[in-house]
Amino acid sequence: MASRKSWQVALAFLAVLAAWNWSEAFVQSPPRPAGSVIVEKLPRGLTCRRGLAQIIPDRYARNSPEYEPAEPAIVLPYGSRELKEWNPIPQWRGEKTYHPCKELQDDKHRQWYHFDAEKKTLGHLAKAVALVLQGKESPLYDPTRDVGAYAIVTNCERIRVSGKKYHYKLYLRNIGNRPGHMKVERFKDLLKRFPERIIMRAVWGMMPKTPANRRIFKERLKLFAGPNHLYYNKDPVEYPMHKIKDCTHASNLRHRDRTLVYQNIKLPKLAKEDAFKTQRADEWRLKKTKYFLKKHLKNVGAEAAKDVDMGEFIKAAREEEAERVFEKSKGLPLPKRKTPVFYKTWLPKKKYSDNRNQRKGLTPPQVKMEWKTELNQKS
Repeated sequence: MASRKSWQVALAFLAVLAAWNWSEAFVQSPPRPAGSVIVEKLPRGLTCRRGLAQIIPDRYARNSPEYEPAEPAIVLPYGSRELKEWNPIPQWRGEKTYHPCKELQDDKHRQWYHFDAEKKTLGHLAKAVALVLQGKESPLYDPTRDVGAYAIVTNCERIRVSGKKYHYKLYLRNIGNRPGHMKVERFKDLLKRFPERIIMRAVWGMMPKTPANRRIFKERLKLFAGPNHLYYNKDPVEYPMHKIKDCTHASNLRHRDRTLVYQNIKLPKLAKEDAFKTQRADEWRLKKTKYFLKKHLKNVGAEAAKDVDMGEFIKAAREEEAERVFEKSKGLPLPKRKTPVFYKTWLPKKKYSDNRNQRKGLTPPQVKMEWKTELNQKS
């Protein structure tokens, strides 16, 4: 029975295949427009209209705007000597970066700069000198080339530091690197004995510790105490010292205590706070006044206050309130202001400050403090 069924299924399948219409089974592609030319084989790489016109010159009519007269393409065999060589540079990343040549790095081409250390901050001056020595401010700077300049620093004894560094900044040296041979010196003492060493240490601290920078530091940094130096024959260029920060009295103050900070930041904040407090006080005062006038209106009556002027109404309300307070407090002692006291000891609390009366040159009077034993016994 199974074999008979399988034969029947096979015969049915063959009958369906015989009756299948292949032309109507699939959707036909849209017809080509009139005048189109079918090319069986196109050369590789020709994807533009002009390339197609070279192969089929008669594709477009001469009156058509798409017509371009062109000669038929010449197809040369692969490997022909008449083919032009096409070999673009692989991985082209733009023009080569400029590097200064060796001749340009010669000492005779180096610029000389003069720095005046008078009234300048030590760290800011040292940073500017280090940048000039390394050539980082030069348009020819290259990290693998040496295009630095010479630096002449005068008035080394007039350098300044902020805060308490003048008294407490320390300089340590141990030339032989032997234990127990460490020498310690304050900034103010070294400024009198050897002012050039202060700027020397600061500039070296701003430079990377490499053999090249060590050579640059030794050869090109020229330090002098006083306004004169020994290299006027080099025609040094005056460095724009306005770019280096001056050390003024404001450098010793906290940031919030400086004048510009107070004017530009703190004063606007205080003005806003005062305006807000004034607005709140006015709103509270207006609310109290409205309540006071409503209370007086209730006592007098709406009919009586109907034809009264507003100023007279307010004046009458104040007089009535003053009379009421006078009658209420008649014969009573004046109220005393409560003094804050400490718990159990009943000693009065007072504000103490180290800056009290310092400007006047006075000392606050000594108040004798006594224990109130009676109040302690009551509690």
